[in-house]
Amino acid sequence: MLKHQEYTAWISVDGQPLETYAVETSLATNEVTCWIPSEAGKEFSVHCQNTPAPGLDTIGAFVYIDGQGCHGGLFERWNTNHTVKFSYAFVSDRITKPFIFSPVRLTDEDEFVDASTADLGQIQLRVCKVALGEYFNPSQNLQTEHKVHERSKKAVTHCVGLGAETMIPQTMLRKSQCIGQPLAIFTFKYRDRNLLKANGVIPVPAPLKRKASQEIIDLTVNDVSAGGSNSNDLVRGEHNSQRTKETERRNKKVKQEQKPGVIIEVIDLT
Repeated sequence: MLKHQEYTAWISVDGQPLETYAVETSLATNEVTCWIPSEAGKEFSVHCQNTPAPGLDTIGAFVYIDGQGCHGGLFERWNTNHTVKFSYAFVSDRITKPFIFSPVRLTDEDEFVDASTADLGQIQLRVCKVALGEYFNPSQNLQTEHKVHERSKKAVTHCVGLGAETMIPQTMLRKSQCIGQPLAIFTFKYRDRNLLKANGVIPVPAPLKRKASQEIIDLTVNDVSAGGSNSNDLVRGEHNSQRTKETERRNKKVKQEQKPGVIIEVIDLT
């Protein structure tokens, strides 16, 4: 989610807000910019919430899709934490179509070599005080067929398209004009998730390195001596052949010792 002063904005897919990355804020223009991951074929909705009630001011939020003005909504004057939501474009006063992330069409047609794609791949919300005008019947004004030349240096793979039609009761919209500088501007730049990862916008966890295992072998040696004392040696990482030799050394029989009148025989029963 993005926040500036008393306003919060976010974009949802499948009912969940999308994670935002590389957030930047400009206090001079009241603009907050970020990157979000997009997935072709997914419907989305744009949200804006105010913290205080507008009071006597008429304040609205207006959505721009790929640089094109779509429509807006007004915050209720005496309602705090009011959220306006945009999830569709008007086709007529009785038909709407939902917003949907769609793949752009690549072309080798020369007329698109220098075509401007500056605002392609971004969704913007502008919050401002407005002066209201007359009512009018809505009609489709959103261009969704975008072609990008295959030699374009701007890595745009998605654009905003429209889904299936939905019938609604007859609706009229009201013209409005922003007064003064916007109170907040929220710009969401959307790209394919893998593209954002490849460019370092979405952090990629470093792979875990496997630690080399160390084998600790207890080769404690009990020496037979006159005083009956023991000496312990801790040997690390011995090769199998070395362990075999050590075992053979430990298993060697102690030679018989003779004293006058007494025979002492020590036998290894290991």
